[in-house]
Amino acid sequence: MRKILRSKYIFDGENSPFKGYIAFEGDTIKEIEKDWSYQHLVDEHTNVLEYDDYFIMPGIHDNHVFFSGYLSMHAGIDLTEANSELEALEQIEAALEQAEDVPIYAYGWSPQAFGTLPTEESLNQLHYDGPITAIAKDRSYCWMNQQAKQRYGFDETETSAESRFRLIKEMLANEDLLQTVYQKFEQLLLSRGVVSIKEIVFDDAEFLKKINTRKLATHFYIQSVERPISTTLVEQYKAEDFPVKVAFGGVKIMVDGVVADETGDITGEYASGKKGPEIDYQFIANEVDKWNQKGIPCCLTTEGDRAGLKAAKMLSHFGKRLPKDVWNSISDLEMITQEMTQEMVEGRVVAEIYPQILGLNPSYQEAYMPEIIAGAEGAFFNYQLLRSADIQVTSGTDLPLFITNLPESIMRACFRRFPKGQETWQYEKGLSVLELLQSFTKNGFLVNGEERYGVLQPGKSATFAIFDRDLTQGDCEEVAAAETIMTYIDGSVVYEKVLP
Repeated sequence: MRKILRSKYIFDGENSPFKGYIAFEGDTIKEIEKDWSYQHLVDEHTNVLEYDDYFIMPGIHDNHVFFSGYLSMHAGIDLTEANSELEALEQIEAALEQAEDVPIYAYGWSPQAFGTLPTEESLNQLHYDGPITAIAKDRSYCWMNQQAKQRYGFDETETSAESRFRLIKEMLANEDLLQTVYQKFEQLLLSRGVVSIKEIVFDDAEFLKKINTRKLATHFYIQSVERPISTTLVEQYKAEDFPVKVAFGGVKIMVDGVVADETGDITGEYASGKKGPEIDYQFIANEVDKWNQKGIPCCLTTEGDRAGLKAAKMLSHFGKRLPKDVWNSISDLEMITQEMTQEMVEGRVVAEIYPQILGLNPSYQEAYMPEIIAGAEGAFFNYQLLRSADIQVTSGTDLPLFITNLPESIMRACFRRFPKGQETWQYEKGLSVLELLQSFTKNGFLVNGEERYGVLQPGKSATFAIFDRDLTQGDCEEVAAAETIMTYIDGSVVYEKVLP
């Protein structure tokens, strides 16, 4: 059966949206034209789908995802309806009646709803011999009993995925939990038009082999957390035939911390007088050298401008050893400078941004950027420097920090709007909508070696994300209200919104 999608708004991954049609059979695009002259294709074996006011684009690639982080935020007892510590305790206690010394996980409770933070003592008084953990909805606090603290080795406020890695690895080893939560995770991303991800794994990727079925394509990068990355394991993964839709991508290395809490490595000092952290850049350079010599790309995560420049220099230097069409990259890129982009251009280093990141600031008045480093606010999220240098820009979410949301990405990275208020953050330094769309499609697939995806052309995959309105229109309120209507992978519908 041949299908024809027609629309007034088709974005092919490269050019401005146009009125036209896409004809495909099976999993492959056969024709795409900038008009509605498809009558020569119509017969009894053709289905014409009139998506005239919908926005049709290639399926989305999210270039920075932690399924493990999502798992840890959605495992076990759902406390989202609990309005107090007492109500949450009642739910947990009910679950203990069917458990015996096994780990108990819970999630979704709100510190705001509770009014005060829950205590270790209240969980200890349940007299359960196993560990109990309950992560807050905003990931600001992990409520634990004494057994959990002893078992996992972190305290209530150490809620980063890196701090909770022992807990997360335990969850990943629970196959029933893994299958259940992965299906929810996958369906959520498909409902946002996402068809492919770059997954960051801690120390090894064995859990990816245990997922029974999947629709999302997954390119994974290994990050050292508990132990140094094994050269033998990486070489094995590079040569190994993983399950369908899973492939080894490279190595991820954390460089500095978070600028907002003064742990990012910056030039000079913070407004408080504090200097950036001491970082062993020679160790990182040695790691990049080792992996690039083996033809394995590195993704370095930086926030501060000094860390970004150091990363760009070492990736530029050692990246010349990489095979053709294999790229090193820098992720986060909170602070961006001219000197940094010059090094990135020299070394063909890919920029991986988080376009929803401005949403961490409730409003312009509550934004930390103007205050944290005196006189440096112009470097924050200066995507214009990446654009003017013609650097390959890709987009990710650092999920579960954000869940992929293309309309929100446009609001933050293009319109440069905060969640509240009418003020914008240095609008002239943002991305155009076309550039943002390319970062989630053509560029994301290209740097991950997926040639059949990311652009709509004859011979390419019939993989689409379809939204209910034009995403390139100038009305930001209209864009913000846009929703995914349908997602196709290789010619098959994998998500369809139920319309009223």
